[in-house]
Amino acid sequence: MKLAAKLILIFMLGVLGIVALFSWQTIRRQQDHDQARRAEHADDVVGAITPAINNAFRDGGVVTIEEAVEFSAQYVPGRRLRWVNGIQTREAPRLTTRKVSRISVSDEDGGHVAHTFVPVVIDGSDAGGVEVTESLVSHDSFIRGSLVASLCSLLGVAMLSGLVIYFGGVQLVGKPLEKLIDQVHEIGDGKLSQPPVLTSNDELGSLAMAISQMSGRIEQQQNTIRHTDRLGTVGTLAAGMAHEMGTPLNVVAGRANLIASGKLSPEEVGQSAKTIKSEAERMTMIIRQLLDFARQSTSEHTTIDIKDVARNTCELMETLAEKSSCKISLQMDDAPCQIKGDATQIQQVLTNLITNAIQAMPDGGNIMVAVERDQSQVCVQVTDEGVGIEPTEAKRVFEPFYTTKDVGQGTGLGLSIAYGIVKEHGGEIKIHSRPGQSTTFSVQLPSLAAG
Repeated sequence: MKLAAKLILIFMLGVLGIVALFSWQTIRRQQDHDQARRAEHADDVVGAITPAINNAFRDGGVVTIEEAVEFSAQYVPGRRLRWVNGIQTREAPRLTTRKVSRISVSDEDGGHVAHTFVPVVIDGSDAGGVEVTESLVSHDSFIRGSLVASLCSLLGVAMLSGLVIYFGGVQLVGKPLEKLIDQVHEIGDGKLSQPPVLTSNDELGSLAMAISQMSGRIEQQQNTIRHTDRLGTVGTLAAGMAHEMGTPLNVVAGRANLIASGKLSPEEVGQSAKTIKSEAERMTMIIRQLLDFARQSTSEHTTIDIKDVARNTCELMETLAEKSSCKISLQMDDAPCQIKGDATQIQQVLTNLITNAIQAMPDGGNIMVAVERDQSQVCVQVTDEGVGIEPTEAKRVFEPFYTTKDVGQGTGLGLSIAYGIVKEHGGEIKIHSRPGQSTTFSVQLPSLAAG
């Protein structure tokens, strides 16, 4: 809207300036034309009565000339004629100009009058001249009418230009641009893969289509990066679980050998079979959790309970934590903590945070995962007892490729990916760290009950 308003203002000022200049030039040309007409008419009048002035000058001098001019003025309607003596006297100096001169003044009634002096040469000498006086009442009225007409035209052009620019600039350019800007802001907030907001067959429509295609490609690339990060985590988890899987496998093998030996009673065979089944189910659950976490899935937001996601994630990370002499504790009440989101992505966020907590405690320690809910938000906190993070580094932990780990121990994408996922879910992720003591990551997500 600001761009459209600027275009409207610039265009209207230009139109107003052009119309004002045209009106001023028109009135100025009219005034010049009227002055030239009055001078020409005065010259014609004086030329017509010049023979009478010559005869009066030869017969009786100045007095007779004045009488002749006054007599001739009766036949020139709308104008007054007066003889101006050109012979020098004690009362007045001699007039020597031979040019027609004009002057406009206000009379005693407040009206404008034009005085035109036409010199008269008699027998080669400047005998004087005739002053032709004409009222400018009609001329002033005409000028005022022209000014009013110009102002009306100016106002009409301004209104018409404003309407045209409003519908052309605001409706056709301003509002579509606002829609595109709003869509870009939504994409920046993580709402990717959006349809075009404009379907017009013009440049703005093409721009809307390009923005839509760009958001789709960004989502695809983002999903690929997140899937790659999950696979890396799965590799770490699998390496930690390889030893853990050995225990149930040994139990299964031992029970199977006892059954095969035939030395067990029917009751003992049944008990051994139950044990084999229990251990097999345990291994199956671990493998299924790994496969579910590693699977690349589309981001579909459904109703999920954060407590279930937190519980599954803690179970999945338990073996890795124990391998690093860490213990994961989960605190939550019985109240549901439902949100609208993608369970796999939220699990990836918690996995990254717990993995960071484990790596922050090389000598082992406790990891506290707490889930709670207020009226509008669900909060998940992951707290470790590690080395902490310096304030200067805490400001950059969510930047892509920023890491404080040694070379080969991290890509610097885990927290950045977690930050992006939380933002896509309309939430926030914050960090509070005390160097040398602990670090707490807080994930706040809109509660489903908050609507």
